Amino acid sequence: MNRNIVYIRVLLVVIAIVVLLAFVNRSPHRVQHDTWLPSSFNPVGEGNMALFETLQEMNWPVERWREPFSRLPDYGIGNSMVITRSQTNWRVGFSEQEAALLDQWVQNGNTLLLVGALDEWPDTRILLRQIGFTLPEETPSNSISTLFQPFEPSSEKQMEIQPSVGQTGTMLLPKTPPLPFMFPKGARVLWQQQGQPYVIEISRGAGHVICAASSSLLSNNYLGKGDNLAIVLQLLDPAGKMPRHLFFEESHHGFSAVYAMARLLDHPGVRFAGMLALLGILAFMGSSLLRFGPILPLQRDTGRSTLEFIDSIADLYQRADLRNDTIRSLFAETHQSILHRLHLPPTASHELIASRLEQANPHLPKWKKLAQRFDSRDYVGGLPPTGWLRVTRELIEIKSAMA
Repeated sequence: MNRNIVYIRVLLVVIAIVVLLAFVNRSPHRVQHDTWLPSSFNPVGEGNMALFETLQEMNWPVERWREPFSRLPDYGIGNSMVITRSQTNWRVGFSEQEAALLDQWVQNGNTLLLVGALDEWPDTRILLRQIGFTLPEETPSNSISTLFQPFEPSSEKQMEIQPSVGQTGTMLLPKTPPLPFMFPKGARVLWQQQGQPYVIEISRGAGHVICAASSSLLSNNYLGKGDNLAIVLQLLDPAGKMPRHLFFEESHHGFSAVYAMARLLDHPGVRFAGMLALLGILAFMGSSLLRFGPILPLQRDTGRSTLEFIDSIADLYQRADLRNDTIRSLFAETHQSILHRLHLPPTASHELIASRLEQANPHLPKWKKLAQRFDSRDYVGGLPPTGWLRVTRELIEIKSAMA
């Protein structure tokens, strides 16, 4: 018994916590957190929805790319693609074949804009080497600080990036390290701070590759600061001509399934419904696994038969006196219900009852014919087994209609 009391108290505490969380999280004004990778339709601070919608309003041919890179040649040349990569450990890696397809697509006469922590991940390092960068060997680290680094909040301290010759404006970004790799021959530094490059441009065949050190250059938080939007437009249009198609790459963000599900769960109503469902499951499990209160066994003179209903029916078939008493009691109750419903005196004849009943409910069985069975003396030993079930059904039908 003591163990059951402990279980009950633990269950009640869990239920109280769940209810509290449900009401805390039901508010539609909950603050959004930057927990998702940049994406063209991501509304949080690190996303790119503001840039995407701004370009749409400016009639730029922006599109969301979720198809294989092998279909890029179908769009011809003169196109641009934006690929962002943050430090959040949530993405789908590029394969060597995809890196080769992107490199060939650029050499055919297109522009690739790579933004973010490009040297932090093995797949983007493959892409950079394919384009022609020289990267130091990766030094693996299994320390706890390295594992928790993606979850550490980024510094809000801003830094100004100065342009090189031929560029205008001042770029504002959060404090971020410069591009750490060796550039290919012919690379041109576009934006720098104290001689450290933050944005560079590389000619690759007939196309261009532009690398920026921080994904915040395109983010919703920093797009409107300084001259970031004007600088982004210069980077998206390095040849001085608007691209035929401007793709925002999303197939490597886990966007199509995971982010859509997360956006659904971020709705306060869905979260509240989920909390209530969890509360219901806990209550169901608790009520099924635990018995509340002492056990009170039912005392019976004889054990309950598994075929008790069948035994009762069999007794009625064998005992004509029981069957007759049961049917006569049902007839008397039905008779009283009719008199009360039709406002007839107790001495009303069966003919009067039958006519009034037929006027009010013509679909019911004929009362006069039914009542004659009980006025007749032919069945001294009770109604025969072949007829009492039908009589019972007709009486119950009339009694139910009079209720």
